[in-house]
Amino acid sequence: MRISARTPVTGAAVLATALLLAATGCSSGSDEGDGGSELLTGLGSLSAEAGEKQVSFVDADEVRKLSEDDPKRFASVSQPSSPLLNPYQPGLLGKQFKVSQIDTAVDTDQAGHWRGSFDVPAMTAALKASGYEQGERDGEEVWSHPEGSGVTLQVSDDEVSYGAGESDPMSAVSPEEGSSLADDKEFERAAECLGDVYRADFNRSSSPDPVLLAALGQRAKTADANTEVLCFVVEDDATAKKLAADLRTVVSDESPKFDGTKVTVEKGDRPVVRAVVPDTAEQRPGRLILTDMELWAAAAR
Repeated sequence: MRISARTPVTGAAVLATALLLAATGCSSGSDEGDGGSELLTGLGSLSAEAGEKQVSFVDADEVRKLSEDDPKRFASVSQPSSPLLNPYQPGLLGKQFKVSQIDTAVDTDQAGHWRGSFDVPAMTAALKASGYEQGERDGEEVWSHPEGSGVTLQVSDDEVSYGAGESDPMSAVSPEEGSSLADDKEFERAAECLGDVYRADFNRSSSPDPVLLAALGQRAKTADANTEVLCFVVEDDATAKKLAADLRTVVSDESPKFDGTKVTVEKGDRPVVRAVVPDTAEQRPGRLILTDMELWAAAAR
């Protein structure tokens, strides 16, 4: 799905809208966050500066396993959120490129890193057909357009990285040690809160919003037992306490829509408010940003 550039948002309701634009998972079904390793590995491939944009992670291989019997159920959360992928027409990587080549992906609207099994000859042929030329950056072979348009890419049998920008387009996917999104305190807190998810969408807010970072994760023991995890990294314990109370009120007032939801608070530096929302077999993953947005509305208030 193609994503347009966005400026920092200022409210939780806008955070929900931003996540909706990206939405198109096996994982443990535990209610306790554990900083899922696949997610942290993905975040480790982008620089902390990339976190100023919306960031999406998807374990596409896991989604394919979950959706074998019912692809429609997972359709809204199954696709990586990359500007290189267009479901309606062949993109820069050519007609032979299939999303099924991607196993895991972490993307913003200007950069991304994929792991999988890629048809490099087909991709390079498509890049050449689009006028791209091969060159070198920091000892690595890259593909870029001589007119400076589009994106710069690195491609191999098992990895694809890309970035946009005039001065240093690949800086977002070349983090120095200790400077990746996995090292960013707010993203680290959110990842720990989400736990072992097959999809995660992050959106950072700007001051003076007390919600510093909002994240939505998807996980499932089985295809018909999906759980959605909302995590809000906030500025102080007072904000966390109020937000948790507001979320619990929504769960009660909207019964039975959010029955079974568990709201918790982890205090300390950058407190985190967490809502674990179980889905039924009839509810499609992604519903918290597709149809049932009352929890987001509570955060906006």
